[in-house]
Amino acid sequence: MPLTPFHYPVAYILYKLNRKLSLPGLVVGSMFPDLETLIQFVLFGSPQRLFLHSLLGAATIGTIFSVAFTALIYPTLSSYFFKIDKVKVKERCRFSFGLIFSCLLGNLSHVLLDIINHPYNPLFWPLSPPTPSPICFALGGMVNASLIVHTFLAILFAALFINQRENIWERLLVGE
Repeated sequence: MPLTPFHYPVAYILYKLNRKLSLPGLVVGSMFPDLETLIQFVLFGSPQRLFLHSLLGAATIGTIFSVAFTALIYPTLSSYFFKIDKVKVKERCRFSFGLIFSCLLGNLSHVLLDIINHPYNPLFWPLSPPTPSPICFALGGMVNASLIVHTFLAILFAALFINQRENIWERLLVGE
């Protein structure tokens, strides 16, 4: 998987393509599926990509929990750690169809991005076992695919930070 923060550029690009979307919802959704691997690593010492990395899991449980996190927790965390006006953040994180759709898109973007650099993906789990990724194999396997994806996303990530001048955290975490 791309390192979790490297899912951010995809969320930001989706937001730039349609500013009616909720940037906080896209950000949380795009990172949320990796919560299952973190929990499994802490509990079992071996991270596995299962339900939240499937289309069904991302569209259901991933979206529901992403919406709840974005509406209830994101405003407090982002205003506390990044000194963003909490009222502005709450406005962008208000429960709405746009927030639900943004969280859904974020979760699905995570799953689809992971297809590129994982040799096997649980796209249709639990209905079928992990399926081979033709994209990953076409890029030369997991190591080469990860190198390509991480390099591309690192450049995008850096470009987003360089491009933002004033109110950087508000622009990158809340949107305009």
